[in-house]
Amino acid sequence: MSWLDSIPSLDTPDLREVQRISRDVLDHLAEDRKLLTQLVDEIPDDAERLANSRVTLLLNRLSLYRAPGRGFEVRLNMNPRPDNQRFPHDHCYAFATRILAGGYVHVVRRRTDGWEGQFSGDDVEPGIVTVERPGSAYTLGHLMVHQAVMEPETVTLFLRGPRRKSVSNAAVEMLPSREFWPAPAGPGHKAVESRPATLDEYRLMRNYLSQRGLID
Repeated sequence: MSWLDSIPSLDTPDLREVQRISRDVLDHLAEDRKLLTQLVDEIPDDAERLANSRVTLLLNRLSLYRAPGRGFEVRLNMNPRPDNQRFPHDHCYAFATRILAGGYVHVVRRRTDGWEGQFSGDDVEPGIVTVERPGSAYTLGHLMVHQAVMEPETVTLFLRGPRRKSVSNAAVEMLPSREFWPAPAGPGHKAVESRPATLDEYRLMRNYLSQRGLID
């Protein structure tokens, strides 16, 4: 863990510096299968990482490494729900990602109503459209609006920076209806947009990665 523990803080407004550090981290992890496997296997023994491994409206994710004192978390995203990815949204933090498997059409949008607060689908116009494939990587700031329509087999490494605003924003009128939300964690639970993964769901995600040759 000495290498991960030596990563500098990402609590900086300099997006170029965030991109430089994040790219080094994601490239290292993408090329170190042994370390990636170790991080995935440690999750059940780490209560914080297990609680931050989640089933969400967009996809499932595993929390690989958390460094709140240095302002970042490394995640592994998978099991995208393509029909739920069509709404433009931003994030409350800067982030970087690298595609390990699959791919997607990525649309970075331009806001026409300013940079702050909620927006609707009428307030954003297509800016840059790219097709992301394994090996692709990019970094976006917390003000940028985007959407990623992912192929079903897509797996990505994701590094998030520190929170820069209280909430993220989305074109609410385009959000999927509740019937398309993730299934409840168990009997008697309600469907929510994001919830911690159960141990069984963690095991399914671990097997998913192993079967696709991404970890041992």
